Amino acid sequence: MADVSRNERTLLVVANLSTWGQPRLQWLYEWLDQNAVTVAKLLMAPHYRQILTLSGAQVTRSGFVDEIIRLAQEPQTKVLDVFLSLHGLRGVLYFEDGPVESGAVGEELRQADLQHRLRLLYSTACFGASHAVDFVRAGFRVASGAMALNANGPYDFPTQLLHWRAGETYRLAVRRANNRVFLETHDAIARGLGFSDVNSEKAIEGKKLTRITSEAV
Repeated sequence: MADVSRNERTLLVVANLSTWGQPRLQWLYEWLDQNAVTVAKLLMAPHYRQILTLSGAQVTRSGFVDEIIRLAQEPQTKVLDVFLSLHGLRGVLYFEDGPVESGAVGEELRQADLQHRLRLLYSTACFGASHAVDFVRAGFRVASGAMALNANGPYDFPTQLLHWRAGETYRLAVRRANNRVFLETHDAIARGLGFSDVNSEKAIEGKKLTRITSEAV
C-alpha cells in the first residue's frame, strides 16, 4: 500500500467536557477542553492537511456524526482521524444534547459506509475502551480508550500525539503513554478527589500496527 501523505490526512478534534462536568471541577473541564484543541493543533498541524474542531454547543450527537461524514467525503481526504474528548460511562458518551449509547453512534457511522476513509479514533473519555469496539465496528481502522475512569489525560494526550506523529505504530504510541508511574500517580490524585473505579490505562481495538502514514483500509 502507498503511504498516505500529509496532504491526504484530515484531523477532527472534538471537545466538550464542560457541559456535563461536575460544578466543583468546572475550571478543570474548561481547561481540558481548551487544552485538547490547543495541543492537538500545536503538535499535529505540520502533519495534517487540515485540523477541524467541534467544541461546546457544536458537539451534539448529530453534529458529531454529520461532521465525520462530511469530512470523510471530501475528495482531498484519504484518511480521517478523530481525537475525542467527552465524558463517558460504560457504553455511553455524553454529547451536548445528552447521553447516547456508543453503539448507536457507531451504527449511524457504519451505515454511512465510510470505512475506506475512517482510520484512528483516540478517545480520552472515561470508559473509552468500551466505546472503542463500537467505533471499530463503525469502520475506524483502530480505536482506543481508558479501561475505566480516565485521569491521566495531561500526560497521555501529548505523549500519544508525539509518538503518533513520529511515525510509530499506534500500539507503541499507546504503550509509551501507558507509563506506569504516571498512571498510578494520576489515578491516585483522582481517587483523592473522591472518584472511584479509576483506571486510566488505555486499551486498543482494531489494527494496532497502524501508523500516521497508513491507509484506512
